Amino acid sequence: MRYTFTSHLINFLRTVQSNTILPISQQKSKKKSKKRMTAQKPMPSLWKPKPSWQEVAARARARIDNAIPSSYLAAPEYLPKTPEEYVLDLPERSGVLSARELEITGLNAWELLPKLADKSFSAVEVTEAFCKRASVAHQVTNCLALVLFKSALERAKELDEYLERTGKPIGPLHGLPISIKEHIEVEGTPATAGFIAWVDDVSKNDALVVKILRDAGAIFHVKTANPQALMSIETDSNIYGRTTNPYNRNLSSGGSSGGEGSLLAMRGSALGIGTDMGGSIRVPASFSGIYGLKPAIARNPHGGLAGNYGGMESIVGVVGPLTHCVQDLRLFQEVVLASEPWNIEPSLVRMPWNPEGKDMQLPKKLKIGIIWDDGVVQPHPPVMRALKTVVDALKKAGHEVIDWDTSSHDDIQSTLWQMFFLDGCKEVFDVFREGNEAPVKCIEFALKGGPYSTPRHYTVEESWKINSERTKQQTAYASKWNETGVDFIIAPSNPAAATAHDETGWDGYTGVWNGLDHTAVVFPVTSVQQTDTYENFPRLRKEPLGERDLHYIDAYKNGSSKYANAPVALQLITRKHTEEKALKALELVEGTIGSSR
Repeated sequence: MRYTFTSHLINFLRTVQSNTILPISQQKSKKKSKKRMTAQKPMPSLWKPKPSWQEVAARARARIDNAIPSSYLAAPEYLPKTPEEYVLDLPERSGVLSARELEITGLNAWELLPKLADKSFSAVEVTEAFCKRASVAHQVTNCLALVLFKSALERAKELDEYLERTGKPIGPLHGLPISIKEHIEVEGTPATAGFIAWVDDVSKNDALVVKILRDAGAIFHVKTANPQALMSIETDSNIYGRTTNPYNRNLSSGGSSGGEGSLLAMRGSALGIGTDMGGSIRVPASFSGIYGLKPAIARNPHGGLAGNYGGMESIVGVVGPLTHCVQDLRLFQEVVLASEPWNIEPSLVRMPWNPEGKDMQLPKKLKIGIIWDDGVVQPHPPVMRALKTVVDALKKAGHEVIDWDTSSHDDIQSTLWQMFFLDGCKEVFDVFREGNEAPVKCIEFALKGGPYSTPRHYTVEESWKINSERTKQQTAYASKWNETGVDFIIAPSNPAAATAHDETGWDGYTGVWNGLDHTAVVFPVTSVQQTDTYENFPRLRKEPLGERDLHYIDAYKNGSSKYANAPVALQLITRKHTEEKALKALELVEGTIGSSR
């Protein structure tokens, strides 16, 4: 039998209907038997009705609310009156944090660590400051999935005592509060991947990346929201609800690491951990005005993630950091790879962090490929302005820029979407059925094939052909790199600065690099301005490129007002397993932009 979204949905609805037990008064009575029956006492029922998904969700949300002290929350008079209101400054104006706590949470990770090591700040006060700021962020963006304040403060106290006793930090991340995407396993906590059925599934062990960071001295104070089934670049689920963007709450936080994006934007964490299989680190980073790194497959440890399709190797997600600056991206990579994770997770490449390696160097005069559009959806005016800003700065600095050919991108993205659901979504719907829940809107879009045709079940032989097509596409793209000799590519990270809720229709600007397995890093450039009009920043191709392009044209029909305050980011791409080079290139680009202003 071939499974499709429609067949799964029909079966799902039948299951829900068959599991619905009506009250006795509403059940159809059967004809009485002519034979006289002897009255019997009813047997005590040992069966308990399964709780509704609404009851399960209410319990999960209460678990968050009950773990946040009231003193960590902004008073009602400080809360926004309208959905579009900018709330990024709420931690400063709410009075919840002291001046010292605002100073602490305003520092980047690389700036905080020496102050923790020399006792300028204690681990307890740093942790409490970030717990407070995370609480305020959650009030207005719904970014948290689990609150770990109690265990975090206990660990902070232990670290302070260790430092006092030994005179040295326990590791390179001593006392640093780090947030974790919800489906990454932390011992003793749930990892639901946004599924109602998994709300009470408690992880028995730490994911390898969590263990590495914990051993390095990190403190985990919160887990952050991800969407139902993880398969969206928005963040919404029946468990936690929708996560919003603190720059403008009518806009999406991105996904699937959307909770991380909103939390980091409001500086409720010093550093965050996300995952990425089609843009799930980079889209939230882009929408939230922060930095996000997608390494190539097998560079960072990946073991210990809750979700569907364990064992599928056609396309594999990656673990990576979301941060406030490029230095903190490097910090994360250095610490993780210094632990030699390949000795524990054999699927990883044996590749220590080595910025001096031959493949990680940049020439004095760079050759850079520029993607103005991907041939499917043309970016909105704010994104075009950001591209123009970067290109002008690079040219002014004497570097060579060339227009990059994207004629293969739609085919690459189509192959990626085939690999996402090789079973025709069967496993996802099995878990939906177990939790008696239906897909939320953004996930329904994904399960229908997103921008492509409805997924179906592929045979083993068909999946081999898809894998073969993926390899051909990767090989052809490598030839293009070799022929052009570019050092890196700069591209949009999304057609929009940030999308409105349930408006996302195209993830090709990020997904293509998962299909090709390239390294990619997102960085903020500017913010939406009233002058970002098609008149000032016209489309390069006057005619729409198709239905997907028309979707984004329609979204911008009223101009930039819909996207007020939103940050605008771009993406820098290098070849596979060249994360060191990507971060070097990003520092150079940022320095070039800064010097040209």
